[in-house]
Formats: sequence, C-alpha cells, structure tokens
Amino acid sequence: MEALKNVLKTKSRVAVLAVLALTTGAGGRAMADPAAPAQNPTDEAGIARWVVAVNQAEEQTAAAVKPKLVSPAVWSLAERIAVSHAAADREFGDLAAGGSTAIDAQGDASDLSRLSGDELEKAYVDREIQFHEKVLATLASDVIPSASSLALQDRLISFRTELESELQHARNVQFAESFRKTAAQERAEISREISNDGP
Repeated sequence: MEALKNVLKTKSRVAVLAVLALTTGAGGRAMADPAAPAQNPTDEAGIARWVVAVNQAEEQTAAAVKPKLVSPAVWSLAERIAVSHAAADREFGDLAAGGSTAIDAQGDASDLSRLSGDELEKAYVDREIQFHEKVLATLASDVIPSASSLALQDRLISFRTELESELQHARNVQFAESFRKTAAQERAEISREISNDGP
C-alpha cells in the first residue's frame, strides 16, 4: 500500500510540474520549469533549491519588465515581487548549498520583452497570477508535505503566506487595471456621443 502511495504521489508531482512548465510562459512559450527540484524533492537541500529557483525566476522576470512599466500599480507589484523573492532567496540559500539552482527564465522574459504599454502590463500581471497559482498548488500538494523538519515546514509556510499575499496583490492590480480601461473606454464613448450631438 505504501509503495502504491509513493507511485501515485510521484505521478501527481510530475503532472503538477508539467502543468506549471506549460502554463507559466507568457505568449505561449514555456520557460524552464522552476518548480522542478534540482535533486530529490524530499531532502531539505532539494526543496530549498526548488524555492531558490522559483525566487530567481521571479527576480529575473521582474528585473526584465520593470524598466518598461508605466502604470504605478503594475510597477509596484513588480518591485514588491522582486524584493520579497530576493529576501526569500537569502532565507533559503543556506539550505540550498551544493547543487544547481540555475534556471533559464529568459524564455519567459523574452516573450514579455516583445511587448510594451498596456499589452506588456496585462501579460505580466496575468503571468504573475498564473505563476503564483501553480507554485502555491505545488507547495501545498508536494513541497510542504515532503519537508522532513518542522523548521523547514515553518519556512515554507511563511513563503506560502507571502506568495498568497503577492497573488492577492496581483489580482487587485488586474481588477484595478481592468476597471481603469473600462472607465477610459466609457469616457471615450461619451465624448464621441457628445461630439456627434453637437450643432
């Protein structure tokens, strides 16, 4: 029975990681899978390397888009993500020693780099929402249950709490930007109607 549970858990982990790899790329391209642990996901170093890889992907993406963002709300989201993931990177870096945490986030960043203005900002916010949802699902189903020590579980739970807060921030920005665009469209329609009704 225990062997069957392990097989099912491994298959579940592979499926979650495959979904993350396919969905995190903006514009249809997937970046290298930051959710895939560099080594055994059940040891502390492997889990820490997974967290560091996620943090590095977020830092690289934020650094790539921030110079092109014009909306203060979207820029603030990117800045928050960059700062909080840099802090988490430092927190988990000591546990991740020995082994690669290098990932290629350039596929994702280069897709975003082709965009500008509202198109870039929408794609970036949408990407952050999808990315956070997938990472949170992986944390809940695989990573936190695999942590062997209470100290690591506590660190992972704190990391999850910050990710949940970032996800809510991204959803708030998405809603506010949608509202802003709708209001601008309505103002433009009213202006057209007023100008058409003139003498």
